Amino acid sequence: MRNKGTILLSFLLALSCAGELKRQPQTVSSNAGCPLRVEYAFSFGSSGQLPGQFRSPSSVALDSFGNLLIADTGNNRIQKFDSSGNFLLEFGGLGSSSGGLNGPTDAVQNSLSIYVVDSMNERVVEYDIEGHFLSVCLSEDVLSDARHGYGLRKLAFSQTGYAFITDVEADAVMVFSKFWEPVSVVGGFGAGEGRFSDPVGLALTEVDEVLVCDSGNGRLQKLDSVGNVAGVMGICPERSFCEPVDVAVGPDGITYVADEAGRKVLVVDADGSVSCELPGADAPALVSPSAVAASPRGFLYVVDGGADVVHAFKLEGTVPEANVR
Repeated sequence: MRNKGTILLSFLLALSCAGELKRQPQTVSSNAGCPLRVEYAFSFGSSGQLPGQFRSPSSVALDSFGNLLIADTGNNRIQKFDSSGNFLLEFGGLGSSSGGLNGPTDAVQNSLSIYVVDSMNERVVEYDIEGHFLSVCLSEDVLSDARHGYGLRKLAFSQTGYAFITDVEADAVMVFSKFWEPVSVVGGFGAGEGRFSDPVGLALTEVDEVLVCDSGNGRLQKLDSVGNVAGVMGICPERSFCEPVDVAVGPDGITYVADEAGRKVLVVDADGSVSCELPGADAPALVSPSAVAASPRGFLYVVDGGADVVHAFKLEGTVPEANVR
């Protein structure tokens, strides 16, 4: 098990030396045996502090307009891009008041607001869709009974209005009501069903269940829409290097997992096995994939936190919807 007390601090200091990556012409990846036709589309971003540049980006999510919200963790801000990777706006900046951020690790739209996991400030901050500060909706005082340290990572909202937040310090998933009242804490350290080791990424399925990346145990766990444990999907039993840190479920039910240690994105089939890996031979190699998001337009966006870039892939074809045994 990793020394989790230093995870985010080390993450912020591990800044990439990658140069600027220009847009590339489309090329089809050669990923033999994959039930998906995967076409590398383009990449955007580079290392730095200017608009459109990144320092250790750690999440990507789609807003209601199809734009990308990216947690630019090392620059203490959230950046918004259109679906083609063109910069739109940024908000945040280092601080602990008036909308400032310190090591944000996720940004998710729910209704007409954007909610940011402000990890080093130990809170969740609400902004409007243009990035204007609205409120601190979940503070350290509310969190203190359930957890400790700088372990907040990812956020997801169920269709029933519950908020799910992963905490790598507590090895748990915290569940809150639509009014940000504590409902339950799921997990605690361990390898049994319903226990976690460094839970990170979250994603909703088509039936309003929550997939949790149990990264230290090399698996996904499934929770129902109110936080009850519903199953386990082991995806790393035969993989020497495997650390699932983020998960996305596409509109067609396909599940994609960012495997940070394996430097791949895994495509998971119905029985929980890995059907294929991305990228193929003709696409840029990944240094440290930290986040994935699938759009209704058939694009998969992969954040490479180790290279400070975002890659986009065009996906065609289907695999069965992933189920949890």
